[in-house]
Amino acid sequence: MDYFQTWDHGLRSDNEVLKMETSCKKFSFLVTFLLVARCHGAMEKGKGKDMSLLSFTHHLYNATINENSAPRMYVEMPVKMGIQLTDPLWDITYNIVAGDDDDFFQAEALSVGDFCFLRIKTRSSNSALLNREVRDSYTLTVEATESTFELQAKTKVFVQVLDTNDLKPLFYPASYNVNIMEDTPLKSSVVKVSATDADIGSNAEFFYSFTSRAHPFSVNPFTGVVTLVKKLNHTRMQRYDLTVLAEDRTKKMSGIQKFGNTARVTVNIQEMPKKSPVITPLPKPKVSADGNVDISIRVEAGVKPVESLHIVTGDPHQYFEIIPSGVQNSDFQVISTKRIVWSQSSFGLNLSLQAKDMSSPSFLSPITKIHIPANHYRPLNFLEDTYIVTLSEFSPPKTHVVKVSVISFHQNVTFNIKNNPDSSNFKINSRTGIIITTGKFDYERKNRYEFDVLANQGEAETHIVVKIADENDNSPQFRQTSYQATVDENTPVGSSVLKVVASDIDQGKNGFVTYSIASSGHLPFTIDSFTGIISTSETLDYELMKRRYHLRVWASDSGSPFSQVSECPVTITLNNLNDNIPLFERVGCNITIPLDLTVGNTIAEVSAIDLDELQQLQYFIESGNEPQIFDIDPVSGTIILKKQIPPQEGSFTLRVVATDGKHHSEASVVRVTVTNKGDHATVSCLETGIFKQMTDKLIESIKPILINQEEESFSDIHITNRHSPKIVMSVPSSIDVAENYQLNSTILQFKATDIDSGFNSKLVYAISTGNEDGCFAINMFSGDLRLICPLDRETKEFYILNITVYDLGTPQTSAWKLLAVNIMDVNDNPPVFDQPRYVIRVPENTEEDSVIFTARAVDVDTDLNGNVLYSFLTPTDTFRVDELTGEVIVTGPLDRENSLRHDLWIKASDQARLGPQLFSTINLVVILEDINDNPPTFVPKVYHIKVAEDVPLGTLLVWVESVDLDLGSGGLVTYNLKNTEGGIFHLDSSTGALTLERELDFERRPSYNLTVRAVDHGLPRSLSSSCFVEIDVLDVNENLHKPVFTEFVYEAAVMEDAAVATSVVMVSASDKDVGRDGVVRYHISDGSGLGVFSIDEETGVIRTVENLDREMVQHYWLSVYATDLGTEPLISWTHVFLEVLDINDNAPELSQPVYFASIPENMDKVTSVIQVLATDVDMSSEGKLSYQMLESHRTYFDVDPKTGTGNTV
Repeated sequence: MDYFQTWDHGLRSDNEVLKMETSCKKFSFLVTFLLVARCHGAMEKGKGKDMSLLSFTHHLYNATINENSAPRMYVEMPVKMGIQLTDPLWDITYNIVAGDDDDFFQAEALSVGDFCFLRIKTRSSNSALLNREVRDSYTLTVEATESTFELQAKTKVFVQVLDTNDLKPLFYPASYNVNIMEDTPLKSSVVKVSATDADIGSNAEFFYSFTSRAHPFSVNPFTGVVTLVKKLNHTRMQRYDLTVLAEDRTKKMSGIQKFGNTARVTVNIQEMPKKSPVITPLPKPKVSADGNVDISIRVEAGVKPVESLHIVTGDPHQYFEIIPSGVQNSDFQVISTKRIVWSQSSFGLNLSLQAKDMSSPSFLSPITKIHIPANHYRPLNFLEDTYIVTLSEFSPPKTHVVKVSVISFHQNVTFNIKNNPDSSNFKINSRTGIIITTGKFDYERKNRYEFDVLANQGEAETHIVVKIADENDNSPQFRQTSYQATVDENTPVGSSVLKVVASDIDQGKNGFVTYSIASSGHLPFTIDSFTGIISTSETLDYELMKRRYHLRVWASDSGSPFSQVSECPVTITLNNLNDNIPLFERVGCNITIPLDLTVGNTIAEVSAIDLDELQQLQYFIESGNEPQIFDIDPVSGTIILKKQIPPQEGSFTLRVVATDGKHHSEASVVRVTVTNKGDHATVSCLETGIFKQMTDKLIESIKPILINQEEESFSDIHITNRHSPKIVMSVPSSIDVAENYQLNSTILQFKATDIDSGFNSKLVYAISTGNEDGCFAINMFSGDLRLICPLDRETKEFYILNITVYDLGTPQTSAWKLLAVNIMDVNDNPPVFDQPRYVIRVPENTEEDSVIFTARAVDVDTDLNGNVLYSFLTPTDTFRVDELTGEVIVTGPLDRENSLRHDLWIKASDQARLGPQLFSTINLVVILEDINDNPPTFVPKVYHIKVAEDVPLGTLLVWVESVDLDLGSGGLVTYNLKNTEGGIFHLDSSTGALTLERELDFERRPSYNLTVRAVDHGLPRSLSSSCFVEIDVLDVNENLHKPVFTEFVYEAAVMEDAAVATSVVMVSASDKDVGRDGVVRYHISDGSGLGVFSIDEETGVIRTVENLDREMVQHYWLSVYATDLGTEPLISWTHVFLEVLDINDNAPELSQPVYFASIPENMDKVTSVIQVLATDVDMSSEGKLSYQMLESHRTYFDVDPKTGTGNTV
């Protein structure tokens, strides 16, 4: 009661003091009541067996104990097992009330601080031992009894009986018998032996090992799998008898050797049959649309690996090549590298393949026959079985007949004409199949031609029938080449002169002959059109008409398109009759002559004209010359002075007459007057005009002659072929034609003229030369030049066509003109490679920038159309192709072992600007030839293995494996170990098996670093590489004891003002093991002091890690465990109770921050103005508080130092 009264003391007013006292009394009474009630309530509950105040920390605890444990051995528990002492007056005891039927266990109580521990141990009086194999657990019911208040509580403890190694492993079955082939691969599992141990955990562990190692086998010490580690040979050994020991591992660890049992293993080695390689399964050829063949082949190895595959028969043209398709020599590919002429193998190809292995002598596989069908091949066939063509017999030589074509996928087809009597008149272009004529035709001589055309020398055949169409090509023929006749002038009109006769061998209208006189002028003759009789049509006059008529008589048939006309010359001559009298040109002549005119001088000349001109005119003086003074020349009519004129004669009158012998002219009077001597003679006559008249008549008579001459020149225009055809000047001499010009379309119309008429002007056109391939044809009559077969500039860049135009006259005339046809390039040709596929072999050590192949594609187009650029279609960083030269260049390292072959697709494309660019591709297969460039490669480079130090000798630790992808001796590897570490390890030189030869000791050496070297046998020098084997030896054979604490529970105290890191207590545990197994480490796992304290894991010293405050926490519990550093650490537990000791570290605290009081004025001293109250949480300050007021405030008031009551001074 004093405690609570003291705690409530303070300075207050009187009223407050009264109130405070009342409330304190009430409070004190209340507290006292509560304490008393609490004690009495507990007693009443104890009497009623209410156990709720007494309880274990857990309803169930898990504990462990070893079987066969000695008496008074405590079970182990990682947590605090017991009851928290909430009342310091409690006295607790523990008893096992159930679960211990065999009376093995006993319970104890141990109180530390505020906790009462429950401890269970084996009884000392019981001679029986715990046996896990009989019973491995107990569930104990423990009752706690508190004697002061008679409280009770129960809990359960599950005790697990731990195994100890007290049993041997046993085999089942105890013997094994297996058969294996002598070619069984290394590392193969032969048999698995099996043993069991009834112990559990590490006590059930055991090792398998051979009792003898003189055999090619190894047993896995853990699994019992027997493995083949060396190659077998049936000839040397047919059977192995092995003994396998299953040895208890823990016993061996503790020094007890061969604690276990054995099993017998019999391995029978069976001889391997001699097996040849086999090509399997039957390969199926793949034939592409363009005829390329690919056959994938797999060869199953026999005794030895496959060395090669080759074609035995079936490839005489060497179309195929065999290349490997994988790094291992079991997969091959038969590919075609040349274009196969399927027409020569229309039923397909039959290849015989055989494989060879690496045995000595080699084993050969059975020959495998592969049929490559020519399914894509279609035999040649002409579009038509028979071509029937009709040609005009007017057709000139080189006339287009027909173009034959075949149905085929063949790229190259050639044509030829099969010789027979009719074939000589025709010619075929071997490439285009165009047939042209070689000569002229005559329907009347032969009107039908038949011959055969062959494709590819007889692969296909067609029949050609050429019918010659009859034309009006025969003109009528006269019986005589010419006719002559005479007729007298003045013959009566209608008189027959002569008859012409002509015949025509043509039939029908073509042979019906009519006659006519070809004359455009007037003729005195007519001809009967049907009889050919020529008669006069008017009176003939020799003097006024033509004296001779040259008639051109036509004989015409009735054919079409023109009549054929023949002409025959007919000459009709007029007979002249003497029916005209001579006539003088001048009459009435007056002549003067001098008297002294010399005799013999010409006085005058008289002349007469006789139109008949039959006889020579004669002149004579009829009268007036009787004196014979004058004379006249009878022929010329010249009058001369014959005698000297007598002086007496003054004049003379002469009458001169002209006669033609039949008729006399009228006399012409000539008057001669004699004049004086010395005078000049004069002549004066009167012109009769007869000369002009006769001239006019002569002109009139000559005019028909001129006209007749003109007719002679032009009247035969329709029957005489006088003029040659003339080619029109506008026809060009050169034209440009694109090579893709549309077929059967007109390129140019050729025009010519002929001023003749009829057939003489009828023109036909022909290409006489320059059209050897027959790609051009000209319409015979219209002159339209057409293109009838595709042009190919790359085959022929230009043509010089000799276009000849013929008329159909007789004789036939012609004209010609050279036409230069320039074929203009179009981009119609892709670049072309020689082969569709190339296979090259290059060493794998070929340096970078080396040219290994040059792709050559030819584009026969011109300019950019023929400019070829190369590129790869295959993505690759190893090669590049020069776009201009096509050189394939190595750009990266080659590695046959990484990639045996490279399938590259090269594209050659032109650079056409108009239209799409064309391209071609080839497949370049680059086979890399092996070079010993690869040292053996370990995978992995570093082997990390962990080996228990107690594994038996002969254990196969690891297979070190290297891969050398080189072929032959370059891929044959041997191994060696640089350091065997004193013979502890052994490495098989051929297999790479690393085995243990001497026992390991972790304490002596915990790890090994071995260097393994692998060397190949390549030439010219061997290559090598190394790997490292890091062996960690596992410590498994000495951790037999767990750490043991010196105390079950530790108690310590620490001042609450202890500095951080202050050492409080040291726990200690010992481990009987040595080495790491005996090294102890300490750890805090649980408890209220977790985080407040730390423990040095090596020393076990527990230190503070933060400031303590007893007023907050008065004590702490820690759960500490100790563990060793064994491979499988063992653990022990303990508990630590830490009490915090108090110091005076807290100042008193007033109950209120401000106190208020009031007193009346003018009063004397007041003993109690106010009561102040202070408290101090430190236990050491209890009852030691004192009060005082500041000196400056003591003028009127003061405070009682013990009670805290304020009063006036």
